[in-house]
Amino acid sequence: GQLDRERYAALLPNLLVAGILTVVLSFGIIFWSLVFLQRKHGGSLLILLSIVLLLVGGGFFPPLIGIAGGIAGTRINKPLGVKPAGNLSRFTAKLWPWPLVIFVIWLLGQYAVGYFANVFFEKQYGIQPGFDLITPAAFDLYRLRL
Repeated sequence: GQLDRERYAALLPNLLVAGILTVVLSFGIIFWSLVFLQRKHGGSLLILLSIVLLLVGGGFFPPLIGIAGGIAGTRINKPLGVKPAGNLSRFTAKLWPWPLVIFVIWLLGQYAVGYFANVFFEKQYGIQPGFDLITPAAFDLYRLRL
């Protein structure tokens, strides 16, 4: 059947379980970021949680944002150093505020990429709009009949 050919980015064979784990893990990441990120290994564990989110089907961009936040979180409560500004520091200072502009475009661009990816899947595989909500349950019901 058509559901046998559909792919999704998760290591779990059950779409319903993958979806539930993604939602639970996402709430866990939000909670971890708000409560524990400033602790000694908070940034490292946020990176680990984001990698797990990637593996269970949390998409591509949300885990990347979590990994970037985890990398920044590893520097919380660490001294910046008192070295005089070198050539690299001066160069990056001249780039400001463009890294922030690029980051905001990246955040907004993920929605456009998601939209066009959905349009592509609709045209390529004939998946109807709203398949994110319907497909996991339909796939599991289809497998139960086999």
